[in-house]
Amino acid sequence: MEEKVKMIKKVGLISVGIGLAAMLISLLFKDKTITIGIGLGCMIGLIGFNMIVQWGYHVEGDRGNRSAYFNYMLRLVFYACMFVLSYMLGANLVAVLVGFICHKAAVSIYSYRS
Repeated sequence: MEEKVKMIKKVGLISVGIGLAAMLISLLFKDKTITIGIGLGCMIGLIGFNMIVQWGYHVEGDRGNRSAYFNYMLRLVFYACMFVLSYMLGANLVAVLVGFICHKAAVSIYSYRS
């Protein structure tokens, strides 16, 4: 259990660091929708990562395949709803995607460092 918490914290810190750096760079564009979009994308990535980690610790034997499929579909629906909601609220969708990729980069950095 402690490993899970440590991993979530480390990935979260790396993700926030990369996201803040990208948000600071986005200030050069003088468009607040870009900065907000990057923050939203990073947050969406962190929530999805937490969903993956929580599911990974609740897998039980034969139900694993069905549970994996359900969890994967649940995450895809969550991502789709969040991207649509971000668009409806006026965030820049490319920036949301950049924020999401910032989180994916954080996961890659964590996996290479560990």
